[in-house]
Amino acid sequence: MKKTTPEYTPVDLSRWARKEHFEVFQSFAQSTINQTVMIDITTLLKYSKEKGWKFYPTIIFLISKVVNNHTEFRMTMKNNELVIWNEVHPSYTIFHHETETFSSLWSHYDGSIHHFQNVYAEDTARYGNNLAYWPKEESRENVFFVSGIPWVSFTSFNINVANMQNFFAPMFTLGKYYTQDGKVLLPLAVQVHHSVCDGFHLARLFNELQAMSDDIQHLSETDSPQV
Repeated sequence: MKKTTPEYTPVDLSRWARKEHFEVFQSFAQSTINQTVMIDITTLLKYSKEKGWKFYPTIIFLISKVVNNHTEFRMTMKNNELVIWNEVHPSYTIFHHETETFSSLWSHYDGSIHHFQNVYAEDTARYGNNLAYWPKEESRENVFFVSGIPWVSFTSFNINVANMQNFFAPMFTLGKYYTQDGKVLLPLAVQVHHSVCDGFHLARLFNELQAMSDDIQHLSETDSPQV
């Protein structure tokens, strides 16, 4: 399959409101932000079961939609220049019980939950039994990351990466969901880079994800692929 070069837009630092913040967190104050919240997936889980959808690709799609809605989650460095990917796709983990290892797959995101359910099913059917770390031949630069630990719930989660200076892609980790006070709650942790993202942006991400989870039926009935 022919590889295509993802499109992006350079950031004009001279006109960017976060220019000073970016420079600070790229220099002496290099840091990431880690936050864990509980997402109420009661409605989302019920609707997914009614539709016959697996939960994992459904929540990956919703995360993808929020991430693609905001530039701060689509930034990277290209040729020493800060740029914004026009679109990003989820790279997610698949667990292999026989070896107790995992593979990393990515699936195409175009804004349609129906499309994503199909491509996820196709990708996992084709590559799900391949034990390689990257079983899918095509590679992508414009991805963000999702992984799951469905065997345990947590209230805090942290990922340590040796060199985070130019690693701006969000990293999401899902825990085991559980029932409390009549609600089904999903632990969701995310790590972002402070150079391009603040607590405000994380709060908006979580709030929008919760709103989409609560309104999944309407989103499913009205969504369409991005052109």
